[in-house]
Amino acid sequence: MFFYDYVIVTVLVMFRMGAMFMVIPIFGASNTPMQTKIGLIFFTSLIVIPGQVASFSLDVPTLLDLAQYILTESIIGFSMGLVTLIILNVFYLAGALVDRNIGFAMVSVISAQDESQLPISANFYYIFALMIFIMTNVHHKMIRVILDSFAVMPLGANPIMNLIVFDYVEVLAYSFDMGFRMAAPFIITVLVANVILGLLSKAMPGMNVFMIGMPLKIMLGLFLFFLVMPYYGDFVIEVFNAMMDFIFQLMGVVIW
Repeated sequence: MFFYDYVIVTVLVMFRMGAMFMVIPIFGASNTPMQTKIGLIFFTSLIVIPGQVASFSLDVPTLLDLAQYILTESIIGFSMGLVTLIILNVFYLAGALVDRNIGFAMVSVISAQDESQLPISANFYYIFALMIFIMTNVHHKMIRVILDSFAVMPLGANPIMNLIVFDYVEVLAYSFDMGFRMAAPFIITVLVANVILGLLSKAMPGMNVFMIGMPLKIMLGLFLFFLVMPYYGDFVIEVFNAMMDFIFQLMGVVIW
């Protein structure tokens, strides 16, 4: 029976690990080799499998019961990854707003994360955030969170209702709020520039506002990037700290 329990625990642990690692940044990126993903999931699972085997007391008489437990573990892992994905929309939204205001909205690049098309500024913000993600060891914290989740939500627990009633809207609202804050300097500056160009077009009807306005907005946008980039590091760290708080709240851990 010990070998049977060991196999069941290994399967359940790896499904929870895999569901989260497949959606969080860097680990779940499409350009990350599949062998790397599988190896990371397997060797990380080895850390918690012995402790889970020692306390394992589930009755799994049929494959249907095993499928139910696998589905539950997958939902737990995916829910924690989903919070991460929602928070990362901060950088996508900010980049889209910036490009729309400075005139880069018609240009897009390929995202290294999932090979989708992104605005230039959104891709820039995202890469900048991933650099801080690595430099501040947030990826280590994510791994520690998934390991600690087995203490809060052990194998066989059924926290699906808690995961469903979790306030994902609050996470989404935070994402939109921080995205607008990140793009606010560009929105306000370009708005002022548009007002000035409008006044100039009224004062000088013969002036080609379009030919002047587009280069002016791009120049202002690049100048603003130069001014605000030194402050974005602390902003991104604050976003990642909030992301960890939301994941802990999802797990039911009180943050003091």
